[in-house]
Amino acid sequence: MDEKRVAGIGGWLLVYMIGSIPLLIMYAMGLSGWFFEYPFSLMVVLFTGFAAPLLLIVRKSPSAPRWNILMWRSVAVLITLRSISIFIEPGSENMTGDEALGLVLTLLPIVAIAVEWTVVWTNYFRKSVQVRRTFGS
Repeated sequence: MDEKRVAGIGGWLLVYMIGSIPLLIMYAMGLSGWFFEYPFSLMVVLFTGFAAPLLLIVRKSPSAPRWNILMWRSVAVLITLRSISIFIEPGSENMTGDEALGLVLTLLPIVAIAVEWTVVWTNYFRKSVQVRRTFGS
């Protein structure tokens, strides 16, 4: 196999980067509402912090795989904690069973996507020939 065809920011790495951006926007929005009323500036700060490891991929930094794995693990843990916190916030005790079920059915896919995305791309960053050749890891 031609080395140039497997090295560089293309193929699955490009899919990863393009797919990560809307997810990071969504998770930054969700997390910014944890303690405040969804301030736009906090959303931007969270998104910028989460997206920083993506820039390491563009720059082909050898630490890019490690930082991207760490970032997604952090996002998955934080969004899981954020989702759980909704059920222990003041006023949540007034929630009816139907409301709680509706909330669970809304939050479960959000958390599941974060966890699945993390697992899939962690495995990719650790096992991919393209990643090894591009980042030397």
